[in-house]
Amino acid sequence: MAANDSSAVRIFAWVIPRTISTALTKCLSNIEGMEIWFESFSYAHFVRQEYEKTTGNEMPMEYEGHEDTAREAAELFMARFQGSGLVPERVVYGNLRKELQASSSKYIFAKEGYLAFPDKRSRQYMVPGFKHVFLIRDPVAVFTSYKKTSYREMTRMGVRSGDPEDEEAFDIEYDDPILNAGEFFSGTVQCFRYVRENLDPNPIVINSDDLLANPAEVLKKFCHLTGLPYSDSLLQWDASKDVTKTWKTAGNESLLNSIFYETAVTSGKFLPPKTAIPSDKLPPDVRRLAHQSMPYFEEMNKYKI
Repeated sequence: MAANDSSAVRIFAWVIPRTISTALTKCLSNIEGMEIWFESFSYAHFVRQEYEKTTGNEMPMEYEGHEDTAREAAELFMARFQGSGLVPERVVYGNLRKELQASSSKYIFAKEGYLAFPDKRSRQYMVPGFKHVFLIRDPVAVFTSYKKTSYREMTRMGVRSGDPEDEEAFDIEYDDPILNAGEFFSGTVQCFRYVRENLDPNPIVINSDDLLANPAEVLKKFCHLTGLPYSDSLLQWDASKDVTKTWKTAGNESLLNSIFYETAVTSGKFLPPKTAIPSDKLPPDVRRLAHQSMPYFEEMNKYKI
């Protein structure tokens, strides 16, 4: 089946960190004939960003003829963030677009960060013919989880000390070297508006708290709207990480060893949402960002399925 076959189901998922997106990806891996693309364009963005910031040069958007630059860019990113296993031809927009367009899989689910295509130069590599879905979640839950997980990851990388005083001082808006948490929701709304105006006038919105509270209902709606086959097997799956080895990523499987993914890649079902933390118990950065982000969350939550 060719990628441009109208009977193929192709889904592009735009996600905010900590919106249960990796668990949903693993869930959908149970569908026979499913091909998973996992943050490939997001890594292309991060590698491009680091290369341009470090060298002052413009990152090529095509791999052919720029192999040495792609290799240098991948190595610069890995050196700074202690990564491993990035494959140069998998972090260049043009190559990714060609491979995604050429896919013959019956079902495709591409999970990407909201910032994967941040400007006009990158957006020309967006692949047409996809149904778009946005994952959102209550900002308090997003930032509470992100602060905890991000600090653990920064400690693992040696960027933070791990001391209680340092953890308390860590601000996810100002001290994260990769992402700016202050842009999670505003950036997603900007992406949502762009998609509606240029790619898909009726993108799907999933509130991940609804998915956790009632996975059967949300998954049935999602499958109906996209054309994916629904069965109750989507409610519980093999907890082994083996299926993640089939996912198309920017490198080898070590990319999924991040603390950000550790719970999701060994998950076997969706767990009920945790009890909300009272506002006065939240860290200052979480409380500040949740307040700033709430209008953007509410704008998108009106469209949730």
